[in-house]
Amino acid sequence: MLTFTRARRRASYPRQVTNFLGVLALAALVSQKVTDGGIVVGLDVANAREGDTARVEVTLRDQTTGAPLGGVFPTAWFNKSADDKPLDRKQCTATVATFVAGNVYQRPSLDLNVYYVVALNGDGTLTVVDPHFSFGGTQLIGMLELPSPGFDWTLTADGTRLLVTSPAAGKVTAIDTARWKILSTFDAGTEPRRIVEQPDGHYVWISTRDGVTALRRADLTIAAKIATGQGPHDLAATPDNRSIIVTNGGDGTVSIIDVATLKEVARGPAGAKPVSVDWSPLSNLAYIASSDGAITVLDPRARKPVGRIMTEPGLERIRFAPGGRYGFTLNPAKDLMHIVDVSSNRVIQTGELEGGPFEVTFTDSLAYVRRRDSELVLMVPLANIGKEGRALAVVEFPGGQENFGKMPRLTAADGIVAAAGENAVLVANPADGEVYFYKEGMAAPIGHFSNYHHPPQAVLVINRSLREGKPGTFTTTATMPEAGTYDVAVFIDSPRVISCFTVKVAENPDIVAAKPRVPFNIEQLTKQRIITAHEKTQLEFRLTDVKTKLPANALADARALIMQANGAWSERLALQPRGDGRYEADFTSPSPGVYYVYVECPSAGLRASNPQFLVLQAQ
Repeated sequence: MLTFTRARRRASYPRQVTNFLGVLALAALVSQKVTDGGIVVGLDVANAREGDTARVEVTLRDQTTGAPLGGVFPTAWFNKSADDKPLDRKQCTATVATFVAGNVYQRPSLDLNVYYVVALNGDGTLTVVDPHFSFGGTQLIGMLELPSPGFDWTLTADGTRLLVTSPAAGKVTAIDTARWKILSTFDAGTEPRRIVEQPDGHYVWISTRDGVTALRRADLTIAAKIATGQGPHDLAATPDNRSIIVTNGGDGTVSIIDVATLKEVARGPAGAKPVSVDWSPLSNLAYIASSDGAITVLDPRARKPVGRIMTEPGLERIRFAPGGRYGFTLNPAKDLMHIVDVSSNRVIQTGELEGGPFEVTFTDSLAYVRRRDSELVLMVPLANIGKEGRALAVVEFPGGQENFGKMPRLTAADGIVAAAGENAVLVANPADGEVYFYKEGMAAPIGHFSNYHHPPQAVLVINRSLREGKPGTFTTTATMPEAGTYDVAVFIDSPRVISCFTVKVAENPDIVAAKPRVPFNIEQLTKQRIITAHEKTQLEFRLTDVKTKLPANALADARALIMQANGAWSERLALQPRGDGRYEADFTSPSPGVYYVYVECPSAGLRASNPQFLVLQAQ
């Protein structure tokens, strides 16, 4: 048995603060509605100010009944307006067609249909890759250096912060996922390892050598440090946000933490060395796996165990499949996988999986198992489990070239995760230095993402696409592009909806003061973006003064800087004025490849590093 251990004031702001709040108010909310094909499409952009993280919301309602239109998949893009005028129906359709086609030479200013792949690397780095956009030979969005190799991570429910533990350094790193910058690195206790966020997001829980630390997510301050039994520890939060389950591997116990009081309220035995805990939402019970083969079934509300399941010594992990009825336990020492049915609290199926199975993760239809002594990933169809005594159906695919256990495992985080919006998974192979993309039903991965010579121990997907929170309401967050007027196109394939809005992104005084002034807007008039190598192509631009909006004529030293994407070749060409701010030059590409074309004019302060460049592909 478990034993118990027991009137508002009006604010007065100085003028500069009032002015600042006024700027925020202007950028606070853009709200518009249009109707297309009997569907009312609403767009709300909260905090539309350049460089700031904005919340973008698209709502869909039936025009006649007002009922929400759910279960669809809207896509959206921000694109800099050419003339600050709203797009008509024909222009809106053409804009959507361009972006749906995925032309890398006509990219939107902001794409709301992307996801990032984040790798937690064994060398103490974290890499961020965009898997959809790789022209020019790079997919790298960011690379961050941690104090020491990361052991575990958690993405906050709102998707804005990623928290990573580094046990060797005794630190936790907080990362801004909008800008991919480190916000802070702080102490949370000795040897922080496992980290989980409770469902309501109020606290983030971090296991340490001495127990657990409760971290306030809102401001990353420590609410409490709670001593439990000896570590190492695994953690699980109950869905009702009332309890945290903590395994104490060093003394064979499990602790229950009361979230309301931030105190340990019970501690009791859980096998010789409890190593893993998971929660079944179906039985509303916690299941604790111990290395001696015992699985303790714990009711945190009653603060006592309600069952015990015995298997073979060597258990390392327990995880529940979607729905919470079937728990998968892994025993790499004995090459076994057991399936526990919570309706009877018994092992109903056992599979012999050679090679040391050490990790199991899930999609809606499959369980994926990685093994230490093999590069082959095993798949167990979830539709075929649950029949007591029946042999497990297992299929496989290669998850790289090298065994998953070739390099030391430094993390508890998952190395296989579901890809965003697809029946597919991403597979990290640290020995290969690659992340593989596998689509369900295929015999092998259909692609991979380079991790830039860093060994990916774990992988995570950050979804920046519009996601349905409640019926007919789709939201995401994004960093706003530079100040200006933008056409925002919203598209749904079925039912077919094409709508365009106009959004003004406000200036950010801090950014305006910091960034260099670009004296000219550069309009790309070059007709051919896909050209023939070794043949002459005419480059054409139009320059207008940013302040006066008048054509910039007679710039004697205007020229084009052309660089091959691989850095092997570059050239400067004089631009010939043709009147009305138009400039031309003839370019002959020396070989097939991708070329960047920048316009510069030293006498007018227009540098080649300005972001208004042209991309050409020579074939």
